[in-house]
Amino acid sequence: MESVLIAAWVAAAPLAAASAQAPTAPAELDMRCFQLMAELAEDEDPRIRATGRIAAQYFLGRIDAAAPGAEIDPASGVAAGDEREALLRRCGDAMQAGGRDFRTIGEALAAPASPAA
Repeated sequence: MESVLIAAWVAAAPLAAASAQAPTAPAELDMRCFQLMAELAEDEDPRIRATGRIAAQYFLGRIDAAAPGAEIDPASGVAAGDEREALLRRCGDAMQAGGRDFRTIGEALAAPASPAA
């Protein structure tokens, strides 16, 4: 198990150094998704409100990781109509992809199952 963690640390080290040298702006999609999810977090339906809160936190984490201290412009409007539906799909796809990434990491770090004796 320790060797897996050490290998992951070594593999990530060059990426961490590179990202420390060149700070990047948060992705536009993350910003737009955060704004949309924050709006949904105020919905009257408790299910939509709860989902919006969780999703807003997810995208806020992505924004903070890409650009700590980034300011989110509350004046920029959230999409409406067909554009809103397309944005909801794109945000959902981004969250689903992130979920697959976390599952893959978890599976790689999990101890291998020992064969039945």
